[in-house]
Amino acid sequence: MTPAPDALDCIMEIRGISRAFGGLMALDDVSFKIKPGTVHGIIGPNGAGKTTLFNVITGMIPPSRGEVLMEGRPIPSVRPEILTSLGIARTFQNIRLFKEQTVLDNVMIGQHIHTPTPILSILLGGRRAAQGEAAARDEAMRALRFVDLGDKASKTVSSLPYGQQRLVELARALAAKPKVILLDEPAAGMNPTEKAHLIKLLSILKEDGYTIALIDHDMKVVMGNCDVITVLDHGKKIAEGTSESVHSHPDVVAAYLGKGRAEVADA
Repeated sequence: MTPAPDALDCIMEIRGISRAFGGLMALDDVSFKIKPGTVHGIIGPNGAGKTTLFNVITGMIPPSRGEVLMEGRPIPSVRPEILTSLGIARTFQNIRLFKEQTVLDNVMIGQHIHTPTPILSILLGGRRAAQGEAAARDEAMRALRFVDLGDKASKTVSSLPYGQQRLVELARALAAKPKVILLDEPAAGMNPTEKAHLIKLLSILKEDGYTIALIDHDMKVVMGNCDVITVLDHGKKIAEGTSESVHSHPDVVAAYLGKGRAEVADA
């Protein structure tokens, strides 16, 4: 599982993104850049527009204005699954797995874009189909072993604890061999031990040169892993910088007043 980020100053750029839902401006002229090989945090109170931003990036909803660029080129308006072939993978705030399928089958879905096989070969059970399936299985198992779920490959997803299901989503994203991984609340619902394991995995991915955009309300997950943090509030970018600079930024403290000031102050 070795990424190959372009030697660019910016692998992904969010340029003037706005998104309105009726009279509500969920995102208002948001711009920032994500450098290759970094972990970029996106934080803010509930309703700040964080998941809406991920949905715009991945084509689930179109922007009202603005554009997203990948390696200097605008991302076309295509179905979300097509974006995987462009090097973008994501996990979801609410887990989206095939609960009654095996863990391995779920992760193999992320790998199949890299094993194109002619339809006729698949229907006839041809050699190329078998080779493609074997390659997808091997890559999926590597991803599962990375998140320490190799021994759970044959289990149904529904039989796993919630925290492990989140790791299955991470493994599926990694199996797609992405250039950028978008993680939406990966620590949500995890117990302290599971969170510590996730933090360790994120640290390893960072050392291995992966590019990650991370949304999470757990400030220890964010502050301990992110090179740069962008802060949203009511759809606007109110601050950006290192964890140290964001931690004490007056607008950030004000945004969290009454609903998480301690989270920021004590992280």
